[in-house]
Amino acid sequence: MKQKYFRITLLLAVLFVIYAWGASFGAFKGEYIVLRQLNRLFAAMGFLFFFVQFVLASRIKLLEKGFGQDKMIGLHRLLGRIALGFLLLHPFFFFLYQGEVVVENVFRVIGIVILLGLIVTAAVASLYKKLNLPYELWLHVHKVNYVLFPLVLIHVFYNALPGTLLYYLWVAFAVLFAALILYKVLREIIIRKVPYEVVEVKKEAKDIWSLYFKGRPLPYDPGQFMYLRLVRNGKVSSSHPFTISSSPTRELLSVTPKELGDFTATVKDTQVGDQAYIDAPYGVFSYLNYDCKKMMFLAGGIGITPFMSMLRYMYDKKSEKPVTLLWGNKNEEMLCFQEELNRMEREMKHLKIVYVMSRQEDWPGETGRIDRKMIEKYTENMSDYDFFVCGPPPMSKAALEALGEMGIPQKKIHHELFEF
Repeated sequence: MKQKYFRITLLLAVLFVIYAWGASFGAFKGEYIVLRQLNRLFAAMGFLFFFVQFVLASRIKLLEKGFGQDKMIGLHRLLGRIALGFLLLHPFFFFLYQGEVVVENVFRVIGIVILLGLIVTAAVASLYKKLNLPYELWLHVHKVNYVLFPLVLIHVFYNALPGTLLYYLWVAFAVLFAALILYKVLREIIIRKVPYEVVEVKKEAKDIWSLYFKGRPLPYDPGQFMYLRLVRNGKVSSSHPFTISSSPTRELLSVTPKELGDFTATVKDTQVGDQAYIDAPYGVFSYLNYDCKKMMFLAGGIGITPFMSMLRYMYDKKSEKPVTLLWGNKNEEMLCFQEELNRMEREMKHLKIVYVMSRQEDWPGETGRIDRKMIEKYTENMSDYDFFVCGPPPMSKAALEALGEMGIPQKKIHHELFEF
């Protein structure tokens, strides 16, 4: 529902920008009036979508809750491309009526710097995985936008006509941007004021470690995630998203990363007594958000963590809701929490756990990949089930395609983006 409200709000904002541009139309005269006006319209539209990027990236919980972080990330990428497209059209139409590139003052130079900066940030955002760039580089390059946006304000105020509706629109964007910055600063102050302490570092399986924290009580739903920064040897790490693997019914808070990158490879080096800054909770990937009669959890690799949180919660609450977990891994060396899961299955009569190995031929249980045939094998009265999917992108994509082929309604399929 909140997705619908956001789309309506965005549409109204677009219409208002167009209206503000139209209301200012009579203030401009001279040659090439149509090209000049289109130039200003594309600038206004690019400015709007550029501003929305900061709204989506500011971790406003009221907006994020019920919307879903993965959908917000997808929208962030889409609107970022739209913003860049409009802002590229802006100088293109300027060149059409100007006939040449004239850098006659510092404000034009600022405009060129803004455009080049946006092209660089967009390129890094789109290609950092293909180029195998560090996550930290991607994160820091994105922060450049917080410098570019004030430059945008300087550029547009120089070219805007005071008294026009478009001018007051720029003023509104400036005020809202300042409010977002203030919100982020205050949130950072609160987070750093009360850090958490690492009380246990536990190896769960090959290349998989759990970090346990104690600190102020944190209300969250099982399946949600946090942004984590570790303070080790006096240095604060970059912020990284991790699913919370613990249950809100338990005292300690935990995450369980797998060694997949530069940061996660150092998790095992964390020491008891180290501090952590935790920003949470985020996400809507929790069965508590849906009226489920029966559930099937489809997990791939370390995508088990949100399901671990949910199963621990259900175990502690003595839930009798029927659950089937299909968990795919390469081999049994990758299994974590196996002893705890087996105990849960023994004690929870409505829980069925199926371990699936894709690269271990001597595995006595299911082998291969989680596909339509396997899902149907462990599903009775399919219409009674809600399906939850979390895992690496190829696994998640295959599972979602299989569910689509089975005719499962979209409202019964819930998934979380595994990579940010």
